Amino acid sequence: MKAVSRTVVQLKPGKKSEADEFMLDKSDAISLIEGLVSWGYIYTGENEITVVAVYNDKSSAENATPYVNKLLSDVTPLVAAPPVRNIYNAHWY
Repeated sequence: MKAVSRTVVQLKPGKKSEADEFMLDKSDAISLIEGLVSWGYIYTGENEITVVAVYNDKSSAENATPYVNKLLSDVTPLVAAPPVRNIYNAHWY
């Protein structure tokens, strides 16, 4: 069964463009995460993005956590609150 991680990131006001640049800069490295099928992010609020990543299985999503945590620590100057990441079992077609 596939797994999906959902990471909600509250941005500081006016930091959306910088967050876009950061994500673009890291996109190739993120795409190389072992077990990752696809990923992207959506604007879910005025100053909020939600990153959605699909993995081959829950183990792959869990194994990506150290890298994701490092990535999130790099974006600290842009965020207003600690990001929240959850992993879910999913049917993804």
